[in-house]
Amino acid sequence: MDYSVQSNYILEDIINILENFCIAFNQYALIYFIFFKYLFVFLLIGCGVLTLLKARGIYFRSRAFSSKKDENKTNSLTKPRLIIGIAYILIGFGILFNYFTYFLIWILDPLPDRLIYRFIDLIEVDPYAINRITDISSAIYPHEKTIYYVFSMFSFGHTVHLVLSIWYLQFEVKNPRKTILWMFSSVSGCILFGFTTFMPFML
Repeated sequence: MDYSVQSNYILEDIINILENFCIAFNQYALIYFIFFKYLFVFLLIGCGVLTLLKARGIYFRSRAFSSKKDENKTNSLTKPRLIIGIAYILIGFGILFNYFTYFLIWILDPLPDRLIYRFIDLIEVDPYAINRITDISSAIYPHEKTIYYVFSMFSFGHTVHLVLSIWYLQFEVKNPRKTILWMFSSVSGCILFGFTTFMPFML
């Protein structure tokens, strides 16, 4: 009897430690998304500026040294770089001032993503508990919010990877296979964890 009571106390202590850890992690997650929002904005604007500078350098080199035939060939690569560079800068400022984030949530939210929750649903779990994990506003216990935050971090990581893969693809014109594979991997991760799971935390 004493052993069972002692075991219950130990179990309660472990649960309390885990719950306290989840509370601390949830606070960290909110700070994480705030900091990484600005890092992501800096990354987007930086990629856009670098792309424009590269396109500008290619343009001037083609004007100075290339024949008309080579110039036309180079210009065909310069225009997409200009579009990508300007787009990344606009997206960066859009995320900084939140209007593009709202637009993405509105556009991407109807997508049938977040398949991770469907896989969890295959396990015999209380459906009400699943609902509290899928919607953070319905969460009651700290560990339920922690699960949502972890999935949001994975969603954010795959989104950043996808953005970088698209940007890097312009420099891999001759052999883009590796970049395309990484891009497909990022899209798969976004479908699994959701395209918009992390976005509300960046507003």
